[in-house]
Amino acid sequence: MDLVECLMRVGLTKHESLLYLALCKEGTLTGYEAAKSSGIPRSNAYLALSGLVEKGGAYRVDADNVVKYTFVPPDELARNLRHQLEENLEYLISNAPLPEVPVAPFITIVGREHILNKMRNIIAGARKRMYFSGAFSEVELISSELRKARERGLKVVLITNLPLMIEGIIIHHADKEVGEIRLIADSSDVLTGEIGDVEGGTCLYSQNKNLVQLIKDSLKNEIKLIELMTKKSGGTENEG
Repeated sequence: MDLVECLMRVGLTKHESLLYLALCKEGTLTGYEAAKSSGIPRSNAYLALSGLVEKGGAYRVDADNVVKYTFVPPDELARNLRHQLEENLEYLISNAPLPEVPVAPFITIVGREHILNKMRNIIAGARKRMYFSGAFSEVELISSELRKARERGLKVVLITNLPLMIEGIIIHHADKEVGEIRLIADSSDVLTGEIGDVEGGTCLYSQNKNLVQLIKDSLKNEIKLIELMTKKSGGTENEG
């Protein structure tokens, strides 16, 4: 990811991003100079500069009857964008319409990044307990969220394939296929499927009571089997 792509991801257009970087490099420029430095047609540059000013990425400077533009420092721009984003998200949360009758659809989530975001959101929203089954490579992806959940007082139970100790977290060891995951939180949210590589992966998410109960029973039975096999072999399970 380059700087232009980074700026576009946080809300600037491509032209605004190119102009912002040109201003950062050159300091203060007229619209003509900014267009020339960034390689943007002059007619598009003036419109993009106005947008950049509106979004908190540049200042308009009027001096000697000449309009110039200067950049807002990157840390200040980041704060401006973060503030705008938080305002918009709060408005969305407060005003987005919701169905009058709650529904529990089966939602297919495709793509590793989207699946990982959903895993993190489920864990962040959990209030009492959560169970996660997956290979060590998948546990590593959410280890920070797991620790934070435990610090909030949640009961956290893992089923994974490699020896692992995380303070306060109950860990059971079993063979696990890399990429396959099952996550259940508060007996209300479930995510199950294949997380895949960078581009791949498909998981099913739902709050459907039947699916939640199915995954819940499956994890409980797996834990019972692990405990039985551990007892037979004379080993011990780990609780960090």
